[in-house]
Amino acid sequence: MEKFPLTADDHALIAAACEKVKKPVIHYSGIHRPAPVGSALRLDNGEIMTAINLKADVASLSVCAEPMIIGEARQRVDRKIDTIVAVYYQEGREPKVIPPCGRCRELMTDFMDGMVIMREPNHDELFKVRARDLLPFKYADYWDQKTLL
Repeated sequence: MEKFPLTADDHALIAAACEKVKKPVIHYSGIHRPAPVGSALRLDNGEIMTAINLKADVASLSVCAEPMIIGEARQRVDRKIDTIVAVYYQEGREPKVIPPCGRCRELMTDFMDGMVIMREPNHDELFKVRARDLLPFKYADYWDQKTLL
């Protein structure tokens, strides 16, 4: 998988995700606390959008931050997603870039043709990869008009 260096715009995108995830949000119980995961994406016109994950008490109902922001971005039908990043936050620590889970990788390859900011496990060096490269042998590649290729 080819790795690409980050730009100043990519660092600004990470900063936006970090800022978003540190803000307390209200839980239905009335407790104000930060969300554990935030995401930011940059559209092809340079606009940055941010979102947090939707953590439910029943874990299977939770929604990652990436689909939350991809859904918002898709409403801008004249725009394309250029780059996306997700960060994990624990209070008292600095947010860290995390990789997208499998479901998010599937969504990214369905709805964007851009880049994903990543890091290797146990390393802090950041880089970008093509979203498409995170999910080789994508399910949709085997179908055309409901016909198996």
